[in-house]
Amino acid sequence: MYKKGIISLVAATTFLVSGCQSEEKADSKTVETEKGSNQETTDTSAIKTRQDSNKVTDSNTGETSNVEGSAHASDVHKNSNQQNSGSSSTTSNNVSVTKDTAALVMADYINGLTAAINTGDFSNVAGTLKGSLYNDQQSLVQNLYKKGIKENWVSYSVVGFNKAGTSSNGPLYKIQTVETVSVIQPDGSQKTNKYNWMYTAVFINNQLYLTDIAKNGPITTVSKTGPTTSTSSSNSSATTSSSTKARYLNILEQTRAQEVPATSQIDGERMNQSYTNYDMWDKVLNDIYSELKNQLSSSEMNNLKIKQRQWIKDRDAASQKDLKEAGGGTWAYAEEARILHEMTRERCYVLVNNYMK
Repeated sequence: MYKKGIISLVAATTFLVSGCQSEEKADSKTVETEKGSNQETTDTSAIKTRQDSNKVTDSNTGETSNVEGSAHASDVHKNSNQQNSGSSSTTSNNVSVTKDTAALVMADYINGLTAAINTGDFSNVAGTLKGSLYNDQQSLVQNLYKKGIKENWVSYSVVGFNKAGTSSNGPLYKIQTVETVSVIQPDGSQKTNKYNWMYTAVFINNQLYLTDIAKNGPITTVSKTGPTTSTSSSNSSATTSSSTKARYLNILEQTRAQEVPATSQIDGERMNQSYTNYDMWDKVLNDIYSELKNQLSSSEMNNLKIKQRQWIKDRDAASQKDLKEAGGGTWAYAEEARILHEMTRERCYVLVNNYMK
């Protein structure tokens, strides 16, 4: 689990975590795109071809583009202000708080809260909290740990961020998230829920702290399993595999329901809408591929690697076709984003339906 801490604004700019993680560094190579930036080609899953310099830049208020979370989010830094005590409200006028800052503090908070619940050690998350949320989450950690309830963070996205005024302690911000968390009961039963939250945060001494949380939409159950039983290992294995495939099919439908309609008449906006969808499906694709590595035999996985590499080449070629023929331009970039989104979504369904057991 990650340690809590002061959020480095330099680290924040590197936090956008979406796209495939390299499985074998020796197999990686750098490919220069036509838009002048590099992307890494690996054998594990899809490779992103988005060029951030061509996307519309979000302002510091009212930002709504998704920032995906990852279990491999950037390392966090130790924070000396772990207790909920008063501190100076002095802030730097030269510091700009962005959705990247919010995404990084959310990674600290979610990883820290999961660790606190599972170990009973509230200090794992204390450094990200202030105000009433500090006390509320401290009580939550104590109660869940006593009951033997565990949590497993699955994923999260920062889907909204904006400035919300100023308090006596410092500037206030609203952070809207979608979080998927598995709750494991002592008897082994498990429920995976998707939550929509709206957090309030305050910026103090170049650090963003969460101070309040409110429901911002429905809580939906993604999957549910019953208590652990003493059935034979073969039956247990079959049940697990079946429920895993069903769970991922459910995730695919949930993801499709969250897609942003890419219907804007403005090319730049339509491009960003498609990239939002692509980012979301790319994360799902990574999760599916990781699960298949656990399920498939070595020979089956090697065959899938070969096919996945070819799919990456075909996808990239298709997304670049209109871009090359049109010689660039906002319409061509919007088409590139649309193709990346649609082909990645289709690949997710192919992998789950044809390979997952």
